[in-house]
Amino acid sequence: MKFSIHLLVIFSIFLFQRTEGSNNLISESCREASKNDPNLSHDFCVASLEEASTKSKPPPSSLKDLVGMSIQLTKSNGTIIVSLISELLKNKSFDHYAKACLLDCSKLYSDSLSDLEDAVAAFESKDFDTANIKASAALDNSVTCEDQFKDKKGESSPLTKENHIFFQLNVMSLAFIQMFRQYR
Repeated sequence: MKFSIHLLVIFSIFLFQRTEGSNNLISESCREASKNDPNLSHDFCVASLEEASTKSKPPPSSLKDLVGMSIQLTKSNGTIIVSLISELLKNKSFDHYAKACLLDCSKLYSDSLSDLEDAVAAFESKDFDTANIKASAALDNSVTCEDQFKDKKGESSPLTKENHIFFQLNVMSLAFIQMFRQYR
């Protein structure tokens, strides 16, 4: 029994140190990324990655892991947005213009998901220029989605919050790709 308790204490300390190490990696990487990119909020970065790391087995242990995690997080978010747009398109209260914008946003986000897949493949093959270009294209699509609603006076985007979050996640991925490129 005493042996089991000691083993449990040692395991708990090990687990705490792994989690603590992961949190330090996230915090320090987010600090560096947000310092170098004014479009990235440190708090958003940390909160997003800490939540994702609780679901990640094993937790991230390197900047390379954070690049993969941030792109995956962005892809998951984009998939949720595509589903949300599908639901919004069923809403009869949107006029023809808003529905056309939503359809365009759906296409843009679908393209973004493909671009992010390409970014992962490029990053894994150490083609950092292509990874950067593909992640940037995904980022631009969220801006385009938001901006097209502004083309009609009085129209407002029902996706403003989602577009902003997707933008931030992309900025985070781009910052980590750049950091990895510099420090590898």
